[in-house]
Amino acid sequence: MRQILVIGGVLLAVYLIGRRRLAANVKVLLRGVSFSGGLKKPTLSLRFGIQNPTDREARLLSLVGQVDANGRTVADVSAFETVRILPNQETRYQVSVTPAAVGIIQTLAQFIRAKERQPVRVAFTGTANVDGMNVPIDQAATL
Repeated sequence: MRQILVIGGVLLAVYLIGRRRLAANVKVLLRGVSFSGGLKKPTLSLRFGIQNPTDREARLLSLVGQVDANGRTVADVSAFETVRILPNQETRYQVSVTPAAVGIIQTLAQFIRAKERQPVRVAFTGTANVDGMNVPIDQAATL
C-alpha cells in the first residue's frame, strides 16, 4: 500500500512539474492589430501567436487584458474560448473587441492634432490562462 502511495506521489509530481514547465515555455505574442467598422461602431481585431516549444499539447482557456493606443486605454479584452495549442508550433488566435468610445475619441483627437503623422502604438497587457497556469502578456505593435 505504501509503495502505491509513493508511486502516485511521484507521478503527481512529474505531472505538476510538466505543467509548470509548459506554462513557463509558452509565449503569447501580439502579431497584429487592425481596425474595422467605421467611427460609429469601430472594432479592433487583435491577432496573437501562441508559441508552444514543448512536445505537449496545451489549451488556452482564457485571455484577458486591456488594449492601449498611444498610452490611452481604448478597450478591455475578455475571451473565454478554449483553443488547442499544438506542440512545437505557433497557433494563431484572433480576438475582436469593441473599443470604449472615450478612448478612441481621445486617441483620434491626439492623432489629428499632431502636426506630423506619428504612428499609433497599440499595446496589449494581460494574462492568458494556459492549462490552468497564468501566462503574463505585455506586447506592443505599431500601426
